[in-house]
Formats: sequence, structure tokens, C-alpha cells
Amino acid sequence: MMRLILLLILSLNVVGLNAQFQEGFNDLQNDMAFRGASIGICFVDVSTGETLFGNNAHQFFYPASVQKVITTAGALSLLGSDYRYETKAYYTGEVEAGVLKGSIRINSSGDPTTNSAYFNPNFKADFLQALKLKGVKEIEGLITFDKQESVHGTPQSWLYEDIGNYYGAASQKFNYKDNLYRLTFQQKQDGTTPNIARIKPRVPYSFDLQLTCSSALRGDNAFILGAPFSSEREIVGSISAGAGAFTIKGANAHPQYTFIEEIKEQVKLGSAQGVYCNEQFLCSTKSPSLGELVQVTNFESINLFAEGIINTLGLVYTKSYSTRGGLDVLHKYIRQKELDTKEIILKDGSGLSRLNAMTPHFAAQWICEHYENERFRASLPISGESGTLRYLNHAGIKGVVHAKSGSAEGVLNYAGYFQNKEGRIIAFAIFINQAYQSKYSIRREIGAFLAKCI
Repeated sequence: MMRLILLLILSLNVVGLNAQFQEGFNDLQNDMAFRGASIGICFVDVSTGETLFGNNAHQFFYPASVQKVITTAGALSLLGSDYRYETKAYYTGEVEAGVLKGSIRINSSGDPTTNSAYFNPNFKADFLQALKLKGVKEIEGLITFDKQESVHGTPQSWLYEDIGNYYGAASQKFNYKDNLYRLTFQQKQDGTTPNIARIKPRVPYSFDLQLTCSSALRGDNAFILGAPFSSEREIVGSISAGAGAFTIKGANAHPQYTFIEEIKEQVKLGSAQGVYCNEQFLCSTKSPSLGELVQVTNFESINLFAEGIINTLGLVYTKSYSTRGGLDVLHKYIRQKELDTKEIILKDGSGLSRLNAMTPHFAAQWICEHYENERFRASLPISGESGTLRYLNHAGIKGVVHAKSGSAEGVLNYAGYFQNKEGRIIAFAIFINQAYQSKYSIRREIGAFLAKCI
């Protein structure tokens, strides 16, 4: 009898929650900010796995950077939070009067954080210090890198307008300084083309400026166009008119070149290609832990890091540092978790590909499945406080919602979890596609909806 009473109470609670979510959804759906938009929602009880509420929950949506929770949670489970990369350098020959009569080989492991602005380990400093300790001021031979993969690392379905810009930086076997560069322009008056004032770090590109300064369209509205291994870049769009300096960022598909150019500033390099023997260890640098990398990936939504992580899954499990190799591993992991593979289409690790697709139901179930992973939970930004959720600060939800956001033109998505007033942990996914009102308006209404659900 007692069991029946408990079941009845639980059933009434679920009914009450469903009504609460439905009321909030009705307000959301009727808001002008969502006119013409596609809205997908799913709420799941983490303790039972029961779906509490859904709208278009089994319909495909473009997830944008919500895709990163799939990549990061999967990698934490498959590799462990303590996994680290290691970049090593070896040399051949002997040092004579400050000259290394040999060459240097760099053995890279796909570390996306090499000399990253987000982390402290510094391979370049370790490399130069090791040369200094051996008295090397000049290298007779070349600095070479282990054979790279046959592809350039850019997922095939990325858009041409994305791959030249900083957020389209692809992960390679050797990465350096977040695989990006900064172009600083001297601003000019409205309608004129600005001049390039400086480029840092050095990259092997020539630039065709189809860029204008605009007083009407303020901010960075520039796009850098160019194929990954082409040496030519076209810059279109506009930047703010004015009299100061304006900086934009581009994707560097040649991190090896940039590294060598910076080493040349400290050490004289030769071009001898002779055969050298007796290779010896020079130095090594270990990366931050995967747990630390995942936290920055989700807090700051760094595409390069997510692509590096997915490629690493390929390297560890299939010996192929590639998007395809990593996605094959992730698909197998999803099947092992007995989740429905027909509810997700994976094309990359970061969510930049517009061909990615996911249902709200899958996203919420994924959060449920990985809720017990403390490192994963800690990697999700907190509403009104951290990462990409700092602006989701509606009254009543600050510090309560833990989630990853995903945004693009016409897209604003969230997937994560919260604890409601009854103490129940609820995993959720809110996918908004084809919404072309301001991001501020859409975010505000999503915040109000979540406040009603909590």
C-alpha cells in the first residue's frame, strides 16, 4: 500500500512538472522573438531518465557549439581526465663552436595547446633553453616535424567563409599559438580601404584587401577568405572607420612555419639536408590535463581545442589523427551507451559544420548519461557567472543553470542541467533555430522560460 502511495505521489509530481514546463513553453512560443523560429525542448529527470517534457524533442536541429558537450564528455570517458599530450624534440650530430652539425626533429602528438594563450606550458621556451644549455647558436641542418596526416585537418563540411577566420582554425599534428594570427589595421575614413599596420605572429600569406572602413556598420564585420594551404588570403567586409588601430584574427594553417620563423629570431638556421645519425633527446613539454583542456573548451567554446580532442580520439584508438577517425570512435562509444545513433549526425568535434544535427532528446539524454562525471559537470559554464553563460543572467537563474551554449546566425541553443526548487536534478536541451531577432531578446526570453521551470 505504501509503495502505491509513493508511486502516486511521484506521478503527481511529474504531472505537476509537465504542467509547469508547458505553461512556460506556451509563453516562450508566443513571444515575438520566436516568430518563424523552430523550437526544440526536452527536459529529463537525471535520477530516472524519464522525459518530463518535450516539444519537437525528436526533431533534428543544428546544435552549433552544443556539439562540444558530445566531444568533451566522450573524450573524458574514453581517455580519462588525466590524459596529457607530450611534444618532444630530438637532435642529430655534435655541437662544434656553437654550431649543431646536424638537424632537429620535432615529434608532435596533436597537442592543441602548444604555446596557447589559455595555458602556461611553453614548448618554445623549453626548446630554446635546451639549445642554450648545449651551447647551440646555429643549426646547420633543418628543423623538421614528424610526418603529418595526409589531410590539412579542416573538416570537409566547413564553410569557405569560416575556414580563414580564427574560429575556423583546424587542429593539426603540430599546433602553435592557437593556430591563429592577428592583423592590425590603421583605420581610415568611411568608405576607404585601411592599411595593414602589423601581422603577429608571422604567417606565409599575402593579402588582397577588399576591406572598407565603415562609420555606419561598427565593429568587426570582416571575413578572411582562403583555402587552408593556399598562400593567398582575401579580406572582405568592413571594420569601424576612425583614426586608431583595429585588429582582426585569422586562422593559421601553417603553425610549423610560424614556429620556425620565431626560432630564427633566436638561433641561426641552415638548410643542409644531409643524412644525420645518432639521434638524441633534446627536450619535451607536457600539456595541461585533458580535464583542464575540456574546461577551457566548454567555458570559452574554442573550436580548435574541440577539433584537437576529436582527432586525438582517432589517434589513440585508430592511429589516425583525423576528424573521421575520431568520429568513428565517438559513434562506437554512443552505441555502447545504448543511445539512439539515429538522433545525432556528427561531422566535426566543435559544431562549426552546418551539417551537424542533433535532437533535443539526444542532447538531454547525453547530459543524463554523463552527469556523474564530476570533471564534465565542472566544465559547464554557470548562468550569470562564467564562460559563455555569463550573459544568461535572468532573475531567478543566476548560479543555478549549468550548461553549454551554441550560437550562430539565427541559432541559440543550450544543453545542461539545473536543480529545481524540489531538489530534483533535471537535464535539459533548448534548441532555437531560424530565429533572427536579436540574440539579446532571444536569450532574455530563454532565461525567463528557465526561471519558470526552476
